[in-house]
Amino acid sequence: MRTSLISVLSTALIANFGWAESTLEHKQIPAPDGAYVLEIGDAVRVVNSGGSPSLTLTSNLEGVQRVDAKWSPDSRRVVVVISYTRGSGVEAAYMDGSGWHKALQPDTDLPTDELSRQAGVSGRLVSQSCRLGDWIDSRRIRITGELIFYGQKKAPYGYTLVFTGEPGHLDRGGFEEGVIKGIEYHVR
Repeated sequence: MRTSLISVLSTALIANFGWAESTLEHKQIPAPDGAYVLEIGDAVRVVNSGGSPSLTLTSNLEGVQRVDAKWSPDSRRVVVVISYTRGSGVEAAYMDGSGWHKALQPDTDLPTDELSRQAGVSGRLVSQSCRLGDWIDSRRIRITGELIFYGQKKAPYGYTLVFTGEPGHLDRGGFEEGVIKGIEYHVR
């Protein structure tokens, strides 16, 4: 009996505190033209139709709760939202004449203070999440999100993520910053 109780309590603690292995769903999302596939498994990679890796966006998905991804209509861009317990990050892969590149939207792009002011909430930000919406065209996609402040005060927001066409600067992780940018932030 005591062993069973300890086992049940251990299982409950693991489930409640996230100590268990991630149960992230493995997916393969083909580009509209079929030339590439976005693989989501132990990592997030763009592979060609033959299965050879072209680009690894993220090599470690430990602690990740959800991965959302959508290809652009022209199959030259893919946007990925990687969500953890307290926040989401927006990454992208894009192809130009020299091959595949990866880009990152910096956290500083999100106008948290302005959105909270517009929503009439204040306090300490405790989490942020976002999801992909529909592509507007091959260079712009809608994103929706929510800021949650201490006391469960919420500020739902939306914006457009744009591939700027401008060269970015390479960060330490090999991501090009400045290639994707959020514009038209608003409270929903």
